[in-house]
Amino acid sequence: MYKMPLQAAALMFMGALPAIADTDLGIIGADLRLGYSNQMIEGGFVSGTVDVAITDHHGAQFDLQYEERSNGGIGRLGTVIYMTPREGQKYGLSLMLADKNDASSTYGQIGAAGMFEIAPDWNVEMRAGIGLSADNDLDWISAGGGLHWQATKQTQFYGHYDIASFDEQTFNATAHEVTFGVQTRLGDSPAALFAKASRDWMNGRNGADADTTIRVGVSVSLGRTGNNQPSFRVSDPMRQILRRGLY
Repeated sequence: MYKMPLQAAALMFMGALPAIADTDLGIIGADLRLGYSNQMIEGGFVSGTVDVAITDHHGAQFDLQYEERSNGGIGRLGTVIYMTPREGQKYGLSLMLADKNDASSTYGQIGAAGMFEIAPDWNVEMRAGIGLSADNDLDWISAGGGLHWQATKQTQFYGHYDIASFDEQTFNATAHEVTFGVQTRLGDSPAALFAKASRDWMNGRNGADADTTIRVGVSVSLGRTGNNQPSFRVSDPMRQILRRGLY
């Protein structure tokens, strides 16, 4: 995958936002996120999310992410094709493909995801999947859940937990990741500030000690998300394995 500088990617997406907001292609909203991590091996990251209304009760979420890393950047493409049978419910099939620069590492995951409103301003998210690395035949199964709270018109809190099981002759571990985050809009503007903290660890034969990652940044959003609910989370079980250089 070609390594695109963060600044160029951000400028391209920012330039496209006005066109995205005024389109006949069914695009109902878009979000750009630009941030940095406290991890020494990681640098900045940029991501974009676009929501498309296919019909009155079907939609698609597309995610494009790129993370700079000293041992090779990682690019990800994710999508969820979902149904919205009623207000406060959306669920469907998910796909994630990723590639790591400066190394032979291409992998992907397919699965299912759902989002359900359990109370006004509260949404619970569930996901599960199976994945495979095309370069070393490493495969896994994963599951996760999240909780989203729209505390005020400007501020949202969220938490996620993801688990993935790797069971190979040469690599056996269970990976865990817990994330808590907050995002707050700057007044009535489309800009917002966000911060999130993740704690990940692995147990099993090839386990690893817990590690904490802090990410902060700014986002710009136009339009709305599918079914007026939070965007689905793009899960990547290989993320911490590649960061730790374990496989």
